Amino acid sequence: MLYGVIGFVLLLIWIVTMVDIFRRADLSRGKKAAWALIVLLVPIIGVIAYFIVRPPDPIGGRFGTSESSATADEQLRSRHPA
Repeated sequence: MLYGVIGFVLLLIWIVTMVDIFRRADLSRGKKAAWALIVLLVPIIGVIAYFIVRPPDPIGGRFGTSESSATADEQLRSRHPA
């Protein structure tokens, strides 16, 4: 039972890694293919290496852009002028 849970968790981590590799717009096709091969051929070490070496998320990350935070700042200033 424990091996099944551990295996399931490792499978989920592997899937998240593969999805992250292919969703990255800042990686070229060659780099995506290279990372996918590394993660496929050496799953545990490849996943760890990818998350250590991977480039940081583009500005704004996955949850928004810097424009949305600027807009929020402007809205806050308009409500409470200094």
